[in-house]
Amino acid sequence: MYRTSNNVSKYRLTISVIIPVRNEEKNIIALLEGLQNQSLAYPKFEVIIANDSSTDSTATLVNNFISTSELDLKLINLPEIQGNASPKKRAITHCVESAKGEIIVTTDGDCVVKPNWLETILDYFEVHKPVFLSSPVFFSGKKHSSLIQNAWLYFQQIEFASLIVSGAVSIKKGVPNMCSGANIAYLKKAFYAVKGFEGNESIASGDDEFLMHKMSQTFPNQVHYLKSRDAIVLTEALPNWGSFYRQRKRWASKWSYYQSLSPKLMALFIFSSNLAFCLALFTGDTLLVLMKIWPEFLFLGATLVFFGKIRLILWIPLLQFIYPFYVLLFGLSSLGKKEYVWKNRTLK
Repeated sequence: MYRTSNNVSKYRLTISVIIPVRNEEKNIIALLEGLQNQSLAYPKFEVIIANDSSTDSTATLVNNFISTSELDLKLINLPEIQGNASPKKRAITHCVESAKGEIIVTTDGDCVVKPNWLETILDYFEVHKPVFLSSPVFFSGKKHSSLIQNAWLYFQQIEFASLIVSGAVSIKKGVPNMCSGANIAYLKKAFYAVKGFEGNESIASGDDEFLMHKMSQTFPNQVHYLKSRDAIVLTEALPNWGSFYRQRKRWASKWSYYQSLSPKLMALFIFSSNLAFCLALFTGDTLLVLMKIWPEFLFLGATLVFFGKIRLILWIPLLQFIYPFYVLLFGLSSLGKKEYVWKNRTLK
């Protein structure tokens, strides 16, 4: 596990944290407080909130926070654009232009960050000199009195953790395919070198993975993964099936737009292996079932140990028999109409 240094004075580079937000009044203060309590000295980073036409009190809360904080924090109110296909990409691009830091770090308005988050990232950039850095994200949530609600939370936590670590493995192997925009960092000059989001501006999703793929192609072996518990960003698990379905449909909608071959092959492999598992269940092919669930159990168990959620290991077997049908559902749904609703907007 990578550990940070407490010697802040050694750092040469600076960070600009860019946070696109829309209607995050319930979450934004927790994120800002986490940024205010960073171990990294304020001169080494700034925070830019890109307010994308919020209709709640998000902007007011941010302005109130600015008035009482020493944090280098500014709010940019983005003009409303009718028919904007990718609000998040537009927000990031707009803020990168005014960012002072050499390193761009992005996260989301509903996230919570640890005190050593930015110092851990900056330390890694200084030592290992990556162009693009993906870091871990985990779903948070409170334990409920209802077994069904707890099972829903645990399902999301295990499933999402497996996606994050699968993305980490692909990066370590030199064929990056997945990452989360809730916790990525990249050099500002590299963003311009690959012309930012040019080529996929019309696709609402993929502000993270499309950019990573472009940087991987332009800068081979300079896309890294930061394995550190200090770098973990927490984001709220989704409250119900409806919100979960919309999020996963949004993610699935970008698969057909991948230009790199490796993520397409990975998506095909995941779909095919889960289809084979479902068929094995119906035909009673015990050997094929065991060939999938045993190594998968070991992988998921190790993943949960890293995230400090050992108790969730007991829930893995149940997930293993639910997840394949879920993969088939979203894999097939992604082949149809790619329109979905996100943040009270209809996007494609």
